[in-house]
Amino acid sequence: MNTTYLALLRGVNVGGKTMLSMAELKTSLSAAGFTNVRTYINSGNVIFEASGQSDCLQLGRHISDHIRQTFKLEVAAVVFSAARWRQVVADAPKDWGKNTSWKHNVLVLLPPYELKQIVAEIGELKSGIETMNSGDGVLYQSLSWAAFSRTTGGKLAAKPAYKRMTVRNYNTSVKLAGLLAND
Repeated sequence: MNTTYLALLRGVNVGGKTMLSMAELKTSLSAAGFTNVRTYINSGNVIFEASGQSDCLQLGRHISDHIRQTFKLEVAAVVFSAARWRQVVADAPKDWGKNTSWKHNVLVLLPPYELKQIVAEIGELKSGIETMNSGDGVLYQSLSWAAFSRTTGGKLAAKPAYKRMTVRNYNTSVKLAGLLAND
């Protein structure tokens, strides 16, 4: 019996760096033994099936190793079972994604991680213009668009913690959960 998984690749096809064709990745992962491989948009979201109940950490390492060997790229991969990703989205704070004048992201932490250390590295949030809540291997982030340049989260890409996460916006997170709804 196959189980459906979601792999989130860090830093793929963003800002002209680490360019990776999703069509070529899909073909190569299929040749590597994964089944029903699909991608969503061009930023490293891969849905696939693997036989049995595989360990998500091992799957992530396997995909990273495969990309390194096949495409000569260093790309971290975080893997969730379909059920776990749906739960991550369902467990989001009730106001996450609701206010359209705010930017909403899910910060997916690359294992292994120390949550307290990452939160400390992100720094103190600015009350009234940003929020962050922790979840199962993720942080739910919301930032005011009007005050974005003043937010701590708006400067996240310059901090060491940023290299230990991959970010998906609200719409992508919810869409992926929907794509995994029947798996």
